[in-house]
Amino acid sequence: MINKLSQKNSLSKKHTQSYRQYFALNRNVAGFNTQKKELIYTLVSDKSDGAFIWDIDNNKYIDLTMGFGSVLFGHNYMPIRKEIEAQLAKSWSVGPISPLAGKLAEKIATTTKTERVAFFNSGTEAVMVAIRIAKAITKKKYVVFFKGAYHGTFDSLLAIKKNSQTNIAIESIPGITQSILNESYLFEYGSKESLNFIRKNKDKIAAVLVEPVQSRNPSFQPISYLKELRNVTEQNDIALIFDEVITGFRINIGGCQKHFNIWADIVTYGKVIGGGLPIGIVAGKSKFLDALDGGSWQYGDYSFPQVKSTFVAGTFCHHPLAMVASLKTLEILDSYNGKMLQELNNKTAKFCLRMNAYFKEYCPKLSIVHFGSLFRFVTPGRYKELYSQLLLNGVYVWEGRNCFFSEAHTEEVIASLEEKIKLSCRQLIERSISKTKI
Repeated sequence: MINKLSQKNSLSKKHTQSYRQYFALNRNVAGFNTQKKELIYTLVSDKSDGAFIWDIDNNKYIDLTMGFGSVLFGHNYMPIRKEIEAQLAKSWSVGPISPLAGKLAEKIATTTKTERVAFFNSGTEAVMVAIRIAKAITKKKYVVFFKGAYHGTFDSLLAIKKNSQTNIAIESIPGITQSILNESYLFEYGSKESLNFIRKNKDKIAAVLVEPVQSRNPSFQPISYLKELRNVTEQNDIALIFDEVITGFRINIGGCQKHFNIWADIVTYGKVIGGGLPIGIVAGKSKFLDALDGGSWQYGDYSFPQVKSTFVAGTFCHHPLAMVASLKTLEILDSYNGKMLQELNNKTAKFCLRMNAYFKEYCPKLSIVHFGSLFRFVTPGRYKELYSQLLLNGVYVWEGRNCFFSEAHTEEVIASLEEKIKLSCRQLIERSISKTKI
């Protein structure tokens, strides 16, 4: 397999090696071990269309990564592309605010049943700002977050361990020092321990940050826990922050808030809403968003900003290309009135059901878990070789292993995908038998 992939992806490997001295990219070392060193590289692609990508060796793949979940309608989707091209010809400068920004803020607020909206450059930035405004308004300094969640690369949330006595997150990643983590409490998601701790320490906790359904564990959907968490935070002047950068505008046009009928104080969005372009969004109650600009006021009277504001900034936060792509994305989703997302969710569920039936019979240690159109293969031990085998057979899954279906993944594409998965499983089993005989 190593030899075959090295030949198939020879230009990707050559590109990786040629620029390694200059291009520092952690993805090119993900999962490194000396035995499989020749398989440690990121596919290099310069062409994509629909549900497919092509690498620079001109190999075609069914793409299950889909821009890390940001591509909902398929690559090179013409309605969004045309909007971007038209805006590019008109203006793509920053400085004065684009007239598209206010319009987009209003549409997002209406769609998500939030009161105010602010734009940033990424999901990480959005999470960072959400925590900042929660602390500014509550005048408290601690944040609770949960093991297994992914909230981007904000320093105070990069920890996988905690102090067993204090529950403070402890440093485990080079460059993330303990002083940065000292205002962050880390708990098991869904635990009663976390609820009891929040109640007991309500006077110093500013916010609870949660991925309602963790993108790394999509089968765990603790609705009753989320409802109790909502009650606890609401009763104790603690901001409940939903990180919906991945699930927002994918599970439902109103995100997990609408899907579960649980409404947070602050919500972060990104990925899907940007139509493939970089964006981060903080939305929520005026009580918290007012910390960004002092709150609403009017011309022609004696009104003025009532709230002491914190500070945020960013050169490209309202980039016209991101604004127009997001507006078109919302327009398309609105036109389907939720039907398209529901059909995509159903299509994914049926795919997972069929594949799990196959795995149960022929490869019982493998399985697939999903939430809406997000899914992950469960690959214990040596079964992690499945991803390399899939790549060899024309299926691309990135190193983080989250997979997504888009509108471009037709029944025909999915049928082909299923055959490639089955072929990969058979090849894994045959290689295992061969090794056993040796």
